[in-house]
Amino acid sequence: MTQGMGHRFHVDRLNLLKDPERRRRIPPEPILESAGIKPGDSVIDVGAGTGFWTAPLARLVGPEGRVFAVDVEPIMLAEIRDLVKGQRLEVVEVVASDEHHIPLSDGEADAAVLGFMLHEPPDPPRFLGEIARLLKPGGRILVIDWHKHPTEQGPPLEHRISDAEAEAMLRAAGFEVQSLPAPNSDVYVLLGRGVQPPAEQTL
Repeated sequence: MTQGMGHRFHVDRLNLLKDPERRRRIPPEPILESAGIKPGDSVIDVGAGTGFWTAPLARLVGPEGRVFAVDVEPIMLAEIRDLVKGQRLEVVEVVASDEHHIPLSDGEADAAVLGFMLHEPPDPPRFLGEIARLLKPGGRILVIDWHKHPTEQGPPLEHRISDAEAEAMLRAAGFEVQSLPAPNSDVYVLLGRGVQPPAEQTL
């Protein structure tokens, strides 16, 4: 994917994110559990939207854990705040961010979840570098996104990042990458582990 081709989800289609059929085709709990999300973890839900991943994450990390629900869109942030209040998700902190900077401390989290949003930033490799900054040593990054072939849902093909491209970006950001089982043939799931320091350059 060419840098600068980010495709952000339009908030006027917000109802699609709440469609019960979406949860049936992409059940969040098994995916999160396969990535090793566990009680006590601190997790960043990047591009949290309407909270599709946020509420399951809150349940998985439990009262000793923490979930940072991050988004750039004010409408989405309002949706998350309503969800947090309505479901009393006390472990969730709502965080407003911009395209390439999330206002959290270095090494803040054990894991980050990027659910259908790696194709959204204008510069995905730079964005992955920001995620790496936020993770503890050995932290995990979970990427769920659309395959680069026609599907009933998802962004235009020209804006999608294939699984091979996503894996290459994750490796370049310092992660060891493995593929996890996907819930259907439209999407892929990748898990990156263990941020490594960049190799020293020789002059």
